[in-house]
Amino acid sequence: MKVITLSCSPSRKRNSDTMLDNFISGMREYSKDLEIEKIYLEDVPIKLYRFENRLGPESNESAFRNLTDKIMGADGLVIATPTYNFGVPAHLKNFIDRIRFFALDFDNQTILNQPKGMLDYLKTYYIVSGGTPSWAQKILFFAFPPFWLRSVFLYYGADCMGALYTGNVRAFENQRILNICHKRGKKFAKHLINKKQQALPERIFWRPPQVD
Repeated sequence: MKVITLSCSPSRKRNSDTMLDNFISGMREYSKDLEIEKIYLEDVPIKLYRFENRLGPESNESAFRNLTDKIMGADGLVIATPTYNFGVPAHLKNFIDRIRFFALDFDNQTILNQPKGMLDYLKTYYIVSGGTPSWAQKILFFAFPPFWLRSVFLYYGADCMGALYTGNVRAFENQRILNICHKRGKKFAKHLINKKQQALPERIFWRPPQVD
């Protein structure tokens, strides 16, 4: 089974990037059979989304095409990102906009007259760092990246297997937080290998757990 992990922070070896490394180590501890690849999104040039490139990568976007091919052939996708002004870095937002060409089926619609999501083969997990205190994030969870990412990928039809948010600005050196990321990686690998489906509450109401 293949898992693509995306580190979306321009600051390497800081919070979300280090949390992802520990999540990956947990996956590898659970199973040596998983094929796990870590990709830094900033290393993949992606032109801004526009009408002309809505159908896929342009002819000179070979790195982006290679990335989308890998995701289309993967079983799992893990996204690690910092929080910038209540959102994700611009490069990640643009990436999510650009993958609509294989994430949505515009020839088939849901009962809400929306295009049908095509990522039902993909299990996802989201690791998010930020600077907002946990008590504030718990109250305004709907305004932060974990909730938005989950909503987008549910729209795309993916199985959202969980998320983890921390407001600790030095998470990269907090061993307790990194240990939690390791354990979550093991759990995600277990669910992936056992083909566990997301729980019904995930589609009804969801708020990511917090760590300080």
